[in-house]
Amino acid sequence: MDTLESIENHFIKNKVLTLQNLSQYFNVSVRTVQRMISPLDTIRSYDHNGRYFSLEKLAGFNSMGIWEYNNIHFSRSGTLKNTLVAIVNNSSHGMDAPQIKDVLGMDTRSFLFQYKNASGIKREKVGSHYVYFSSGPEQFSKQLSNRKQGLVSLAQAPLEGTAAISVLVGTIKHPDFTFEQLSKHLGKQGIKIKPGIIEDFFVFYGIEKKTPGSK
Repeated sequence: MDTLESIENHFIKNKVLTLQNLSQYFNVSVRTVQRMISPLDTIRSYDHNGRYFSLEKLAGFNSMGIWEYNNIHFSRSGTLKNTLVAIVNNSSHGMDAPQIKDVLGMDTRSFLFQYKNASGIKREKVGSHYVYFSSGPEQFSKQLSNRKQGLVSLAQAPLEGTAAISVLVGTIKHPDFTFEQLSKHLGKQGIKIKPGIIEDFFVFYGIEKKTPGSK
């Protein structure tokens, strides 16, 4: 078995590896590992300081171009910055911090502000929230219009009664859940509420979704 085939099989077995993992497995230096994997179509995590690698053919990218494996995230766009620009530009309403967190699976406090002026996107305040939009004039105009129409449509509370109580109780018990995770959690209890409706509920009442470490 040649070296490339051996490396590929090691990736297939483990899905995700670090350079250090490969270095130890093949008993070579990290620099040698970098040369060894260069002919392969590898992808690199945009979180965890880019420590993790996988093969592109192993990735199960979702409709947003994101693949999550054991809380390690990869993107068709590569880096975190490029991924942020891609998801914002492809959104229909622009994206605020909770929406970006839901898609990327990362606490936005660790990176979002430093990318607020990244090429391809811009930040505008809509209502009481900062929203990230495409910097392209035509796409920005569409996104802003859709965002404002969405705010108007929230003239009535998205959730009321037992559904609203269930969302609040679930959030208190699981403050680190994303809207998607909370939706799935409630679904297991027979309470079917889409992630977008849960987010609208928080926006309507001006509730800031807390995460571990927030004050």
